[in-house]
Amino acid sequence: MTDAATIYWFSGTGNSVAVARRVAASLEGARLVPIAAVPDSDPVRPEGVVGVVCPVYFEGLPLIVREFLARLDARGTTYSFLVLTAGGFAGWAPAQARRLFRRAGRRLDAAFSVKMPDNYVAVFDLPAPLAQAQVLSRAGERIARIARDVKGRRRRLGVGIAVPLGALAYFAMGRRFARTCRQRDRRFWVAETCTACGVCARVCPKANVALSDGRPRWGGRCEQCFACVHWCPASAIQVRNRPTERRRRYHHPDVTAADIGSQHG
Repeated sequence: MTDAATIYWFSGTGNSVAVARRVAASLEGARLVPIAAVPDSDPVRPEGVVGVVCPVYFEGLPLIVREFLARLDARGTTYSFLVLTAGGFAGWAPAQARRLFRRAGRRLDAAFSVKMPDNYVAVFDLPAPLAQAQVLSRAGERIARIARDVKGRRRRLGVGIAVPLGALAYFAMGRRFARTCRQRDRRFWVAETCTACGVCARVCPKANVALSDGRPRWGGRCEQCFACVHWCPASAIQVRNRPTERRRRYHHPDVTAADIGSQHG
């Protein structure tokens, strides 16, 4: 049995892949694998150290990550960890991951969260650039501590659960989000500023965007990562009935569109 590390990641704006890279750099010979690039039909049987790095969506795990963990066989692993990037709270995501890892034959040894700029512009505007830089600076310090903990194989499970006053409401929204996630791309529309550059299609982790007559069209397999929204160089992709035309766009400064596009090969 090997003790090498495999870190699976999912990311839309680059926050999670930036974290995955930092953690991988602390583990000699660690392998980074995009979750979206693992075929649904393939068994997932990592050995040694296994990690998952992903964002929090409505206080829970992204749907693609839940489905990936549901077909994970972790019986050959020696240490497991989860790192969540979130604009707010980790919520129930660690509990979901613990349950799925138990089903996979391995306890979850450590769960961490990192606060990053909240970029779900269907609901929130992004903070100003200076505030974003401050959040990323504090995140860098946090990631360094996480990398040390993972390298030392430490057990850390003290994250999770949303603020009590909003817990039930967020739980209900999270369940609805999971049910409707894939079809929420129906809310996207394209402004006249679109230049038909095709970046939206290249960055979509699920290859859910295609150009038709020079305009993006979505195929109903959306993960709501908003990669297409944030990486569009013309900020042309909007969300129906939301003031996204007036909201900032974001991607992690150390990540490129090609990095995000690598998730679907």
